[in-house]
Amino acid sequence: MFLHQVYNLASIGDSLSKMSLIFKVVIIGIVYIIILFALRIMYKDIKNGGSKKAPRKKTFGLEVMQSGTNENLREGSVIPIGREVTLGRRDDNSVVLKESYVSGHHARIYLRNTDYVLEDLNSTNGTLLNDEKVEKKTYVRVGDEIKIGSAVFKVIG
Repeated sequence: MFLHQVYNLASIGDSLSKMSLIFKVVIIGIVYIIILFALRIMYKDIKNGGSKKAPRKKTFGLEVMQSGTNENLREGSVIPIGREVTLGRRDDNSVVLKESYVSGHHARIYLRNTDYVLEDLNSTNGTLLNDEKVEKKTYVRVGDEIKIGSAVFKVIG
């Protein structure tokens, strides 16, 4: 009986020894996987120049080419376009144009996705883009000229 108990303890010891070996192999495998992931991340950082830079967004603006009869505009000055710029005679516009040919809320330029759109706001005398009257929402590009009243703006970016 005593030998039988000793044999059982020996077989339990062998089983624990085998389980211990399996756990050791699993732990070593997990450590290797973690090391491989860390190396992969470091490789990507080195490949990208060591920094994750956000893509630079184009900055648009309106350069005043001709101020016309607007004393508050200076030729050569730049009006930055963020998400939206409104142009008109009323004081609540981003760019106030003090002349009789400009409507209260004449036009606006706004960001749609990644492009800028020019919209005439049903003005009396209209908005010109590259000497053509704007009838509907129109995308603007660098180099385009916008005329409102006697003021002329060039899109820069």
